[in-house]
Amino acid sequence: MINENQLQHLLTQIEAVKIAVVGDFCLDVYWEIDMQGSEMSVETGLPTYPVRKQRYFLGGAGNVVANLAALKVGEVHAFGVVGEDLFASEMIRLCEQLSVKTEGLHVQEKEWDTSVYIKRIVDGKELNRIDFSNFNKISKTITDKLITQLAERIELFDAVIINQQLAHGIHSPYFRKKIVALIERHPAKIFLTDSRDFGNDFHGSIRKINDYEARILCGHKLNPNDEVSKKDAEASARELMQRWGNLLFVTRGEHGILVCDDDEIIEITLPKITGPVDTVGAGDSLLAGLAAALGAGASAEGAGQLGTLVAGVTVQKLFQCGTATPEEILHLHDIQSSKP
Repeated sequence: MINENQLQHLLTQIEAVKIAVVGDFCLDVYWEIDMQGSEMSVETGLPTYPVRKQRYFLGGAGNVVANLAALKVGEVHAFGVVGEDLFASEMIRLCEQLSVKTEGLHVQEKEWDTSVYIKRIVDGKELNRIDFSNFNKISKTITDKLITQLAERIELFDAVIINQQLAHGIHSPYFRKKIVALIERHPAKIFLTDSRDFGNDFHGSIRKINDYEARILCGHKLNPNDEVSKKDAEASARELMQRWGNLLFVTRGEHGILVCDDDEIIEITLPKITGPVDTVGAGDSLLAGLAAALGAGASAEGAGQLGTLVAGVTVQKLFQCGTATPEEILHLHDIQSSKP
């Protein structure tokens, strides 16, 4: 395990790091409905759904920038697409609240809504979710603007995170072609990709994938709830390392992470947590830790160790996509170091 002095030094180095996040920026919305305030609508004759409390959080790539900001990364720049709607204003407000640079969030006026996921909660139970984004189509004009702006600023960044998690997000075939061309023009730049659907496509980048995705990419058929053994995860990691020829991080849920570099696989276990955990958003937390560490010049193993510590903090924050501050990371490290 990384010692306390090394960890403190790394966290200090991160304060000078500049990172760009290119991806699917979303809003997670919670509307808590209290039917005690309901009344019959004159227009429809149906009971209204009165909202007692509303909450808005950055999701998708937005959760990644929130984690980077919590880590006190020197500069965080957002690159993505929003609609011409009120949700875009809220997303930008939340980003700027974290001192995230938003000049790279481009407005597409047609065929694009800001990606929003509204969860309506009645008596503690979630109703059918309301989604905005299922019909989005990124235009070539917006793609060109986004990629051109990123290319013009590329030398500013110590690392670039590529986030893809929406089927109807920014990552059209044309966008993927353009981003890969940018990666190829800057082989020395750190590009770290986390792609749910197109893991094979981001040639030249470092990948962060989970063991389930790794098995699928290697041609194996799995059911969503199937558990992947360590042996199978390592076999898939070696196959993908040979295919992609680059550093690879394979996450294994509660079992930790495999750091795969130069035909060597190092296993890093997650911190031992007692008590309940909530893994929602943990992948974004780990991704932020990896990128921040790599951008600061850490080794692949050092990045993996920081990533697992960040995730170890956030999984303890229940019912939220949590973030981890340097102080929380150092505290968790201290607890883990004192265990026999």
